[in-house]
Amino acid sequence: MKKLIRLSFMLLLFVGLFSSCKEDEEPVIDPIDYNLNTEYFTVNDATYVEAVFPEASNGTAPIIETINGNPSVIPGGSNPIAIQTDDDIAKILVGVSDVGGYYSLPASEAKTTGDYLFYILMNQTLAVETFNIVIAIQTAAGVISEHEIIAVSLVQVGTGKLQISCSWDQPNDVDLHLVEPNAAEIYYGNSVSANGGTLDLDSNAACIIDNVNNENITYAEDAIVENGEYIVRVDFWANCDVTENTNYSVTAYYQGVLLTPTTGTNPYQGSFAPEDQDGGGAGDGVEVMKFSISGGKSNIETQSVLKFNYPSDKRITKNLSPQKGNM
Repeated sequence: MKKLIRLSFMLLLFVGLFSSCKEDEEPVIDPIDYNLNTEYFTVNDATYVEAVFPEASNGTAPIIETINGNPSVIPGGSNPIAIQTDDDIAKILVGVSDVGGYYSLPASEAKTTGDYLFYILMNQTLAVETFNIVIAIQTAAGVISEHEIIAVSLVQVGTGKLQISCSWDQPNDVDLHLVEPNAAEIYYGNSVSANGGTLDLDSNAACIIDNVNNENITYAEDAIVENGEYIVRVDFWANCDVTENTNYSVTAYYQGVLLTPTTGTNPYQGSFAPEDQDGGGAGDGVEVMKFSISGGKSNIETQSVLKFNYPSDKRITKNLSPQKGNM
């Protein structure tokens, strides 16, 4: 019995000593994963900084008076962000809550009349359902404002072999158009082409506001991407009683890489005034870029495959906004 008591005492003493040693050890902290640029987004004309987002400065600091950005984003799309401040600033800092890394954008790259406007380009691999974009401004002396948050949600769309997207910053009806080399036009009135190009997101159609403010055209892996020249246009269908200008951005990806356009820029940024609304259909809109595809399907190959995959009685003729032109 005495042996049992002695063994129990020694065991308790050992456990106590072990616990004491554990308490004296430094806590294990997971290393920060600086994956903002690889898993979330990039920022036009900004420098990526592999560091924790800076804290706000004590005392007098610049103030962000207003901030406007989309609450919804899509993989491969973009997000126009507008900031208004009365202070003289040198940089705009952009990151994501609890994610390592941030972007430092020279304020001169974003300055417009009255506002600072810049564009976030979402990665095609973006998969996080919800996250918070963090924004701050910084003076030339390094003084940093309080952080502002834009809570965003991911809207799933197709990326595919070829993806064209348009994002804008007001609750109104902007339409994305793509003309294929065979002259077929994909837009709200013809949402699926014979080649399989598909308008799979049509936001705020006919001023039925969903506040997604994105449109997307995608070619899935089994769709046909013809060789030849493509034309991208953006049309301002209706201002939906919005009295401010509408800023928009267009991106075009092929095989996961931003295309180099033959005319225009990629990404493309533009703006519509309220009076630019036109209720447009096929053939309407502002041409923002042209690009050429090679190494895809030739016209002869395309026609042959179409006869096999799209018999006349099975061809898709879905219209995402069937009443739009009558409103």
